[in-house]
Amino acid sequence: MKPDERIAMLARIGYVARAIIYFALGYLSLATGQAEGTTSVLAPLSEVPGGKPLMAALAVGLAAYGLFRLYGASVDLEADGDDAKGLAKRGGHVLSGLAHFGLAYGAASLFAWGTRPQDGEAGRDATAMALGLPLGWVLLLLVGLGFAAAAVAQAKKAWTAEFMRLLVARAPQWSKTVGRIGHAARAAVFAAIAWTLVDLGWSGRAGEVGFQDAVASYTGRGWLFDAVAGGLLMFGVFSLVMARYRDVCDTPLARRLTA
Repeated sequence: MKPDERIAMLARIGYVARAIIYFALGYLSLATGQAEGTTSVLAPLSEVPGGKPLMAALAVGLAAYGLFRLYGASVDLEADGDDAKGLAKRGGHVLSGLAHFGLAYGAASLFAWGTRPQDGEAGRDATAMALGLPLGWVLLLLVGLGFAAAAVAQAKKAWTAEFMRLLVARAPQWSKTVGRIGHAARAAVFAAIAWTLVDLGWSGRAGEVGFQDAVASYTGRGWLFDAVAGGLLMFGVFSLVMARYRDVCDTPLARRLTA
């Protein structure tokens, strides 16, 4: 198998794992009316028939996606560039990779020891640790601003559908629609996380913060909760599209090298 084919396989396995997480997250949030997060959803997934092997498969798949994101950032797979804007985007890919390694660890913990990962509690511990550092409140503000930038980036993708450049020409036309809905929902979640972090940093207090808490912040707001949860479910569908139709071998990087 050629190196680019191995990278493509890594990406496709990772996208399938990401699809399972987001589809389950959105579906359970809609079905129960209770918010789920990328971490908290692992526990109910582990309790379905075949949940144990599913956790093992998710651990492998999420780790594969993490490796793919780190690789993509290191070689500039999406041709983001080496200027400040491009480096910021590549830094976002690195953070995404690390976050998925964390999810992989959570799935592996459920498989090996039955340990149920917590979403908000980990965030509370992290904010408490940050506030214990000199100028820790500034750190929380900066991280909050980083999530705000991520929310803007997701909203931009939802508006421009620029993600379509990563798909092969034969990808179904509805990919653009589900991709836009999914990225809009992620923008809403990242915006809520950003607001929480800025609020905690400004007030100087520790508190729960995470994906689940961000989704939960839209409960009691009429149709917004259903829209966000449904959008995250659509992001799971879009992840399956990426698993099938992302052109990993014919990337901006590959075209640049062969020009």
